[in-house]
Amino acid sequence: MVLGFYKYRLKKGMLNAIRLFKFRRNHSIGQGTEIDKDLVLLGKVHIGENVKVGHEVILGRNVAVGNSAVLNNIEVGSDSQIESGVICTGHGNGRIKIGANSYVGINNVLDWSSNITIGDFVHVAGPSTGLWTHSSAKQCLNSVPLSDKREGFRPTAPIFIENNVYIGGNCTIYPGITIGHHSIVAPNSAVTKDVPPHTMVGGVPAAIIKGL
Repeated sequence: MVLGFYKYRLKKGMLNAIRLFKFRRNHSIGQGTEIDKDLVLLGKVHIGENVKVGHEVILGRNVAVGNSAVLNNIEVGSDSQIESGVICTGHGNGRIKIGANSYVGINNVLDWSSNITIGDFVHVAGPSTGLWTHSSAKQCLNSVPLSDKREGFRPTAPIFIENNVYIGGNCTIYPGITIGHHSIVAPNSAVTKDVPPHTMVGGVPAAIIKGL
């Protein structure tokens, strides 16, 4: 039984090494990176060290992914950058879609429990900005086990970030939020309501500071 386990790990490691060898002929792939078999590359990309590229990942032309990022259920448009330590996580059927020339900063979290749509020329600064499409507050308050993912106790809602938006570091974007185009979210903000276009918001909870 133990021997069979090691044979499986060896086979899996060999398959990953073969995939990486093929990718490295045309792309820049760092050491220690693991790539799922269904990765789709639409052009030359740079992927850093110790990155985990999981299921349902599509990377556009000239995309850069920093060290130790974890990517799942995500499509990244051309000339965009995913910084080191970014984590795509979730439980459900959601998907993350990022447009062209957009940036996701260091150690940020993208939750694909529901859909996240990020437009073109969007900067989500780091560190520690979270885009959360679910809430587990009702699980806590009603003593519901973590294994119970029923929508009634763990509601989800999509996030939409339109083109030309800047979000500062250490922000939380709550489920169901839409941030309008040409807007700014100041650092250290909690966005609990939709942000109109051409607006700067900030604070906890975020409120309108001024028009842009």
